[in-house]
Amino acid sequence: MSPDPSGNEEGRKADVRKTDARKAGDWAQLLKTNWQKRGLSESRDFYVASHPGWSEAQRWQAQAKVDADLVCMGLDEDWLRTAQVLEIGCGVGRLVSPLLDRAAAYTGFDIAAAMVEEARQRCVQLEQARFFESDGASIPEQALDRDYDLILAWAVFIHCPLEIVTQLTGEAYDLLAPDGHLRFQLLANPEDPTGIESSPQELAVVEEEIHAMEDGADEGDRSLIDDHYYMGHAFRYDEAHELFSSLGGALTLHRFDPGHIYGDVHKPAR
Repeated sequence: MSPDPSGNEEGRKADVRKTDARKAGDWAQLLKTNWQKRGLSESRDFYVASHPGWSEAQRWQAQAKVDADLVCMGLDEDWLRTAQVLEIGCGVGRLVSPLLDRAAAYTGFDIAAAMVEEARQRCVQLEQARFFESDGASIPEQALDRDYDLILAWAVFIHCPLEIVTQLTGEAYDLLAPDGHLRFQLLANPEDPTGIESSPQELAVVEEEIHAMEDGADEGDRSLIDDHYYMGHAFRYDEAHELFSSLGGALTLHRFDPGHIYGDVHKPAR
């Protein structure tokens, strides 16, 4: 359709954007309520990273390092040493320490105030880390004071509806510095076989172990999973490609297992 010379076409596009933003805001309120409850639970680490050994400090830290290695896979170590990092959905600050072993500074935000407070307490000794609470549908204003070289959304978008993923990725790309990377993990539509490839060793977590761990959770922990509507949007491979390629950078997608899509958007250098 050609643009309407009267400006009506642009007006319709603006209305669509406003509608999408309202939908994202409505979803975000429900997400905030659910994750605040989880953040107040003594088992908050269970919801942040539901892997075997989640309640054991040594295994928790070891898995955090594995995930940080995945986030940084293929990035130049010299480039990383001066990088400003932004994490969407920082939770309790699980990835902060291994990321700051590589990068210059870290900013994280989360939808749940309880998670943000826990992250601040756990990372109080890390001077180059800061944390903010978000409304869930946008990047907090306090975090808009700089450009970021690496922006990540790890184990976050798998819980989010499409409207929120779209809103946050658009804002994140705008904050990327030239030559910056946006890295993310998505929930994949299991009925779509497109793009499945062999998994690197770093992702060789046995699915049966994860299911056994979740099945063994006590009644209280299970209630904060089972008694909430799950909003995670399951992406078809082509759908993910269309959304993230529209941002404008060079897109790389990997599907190491049927359940997830991992991606990188590289912003052009000036």
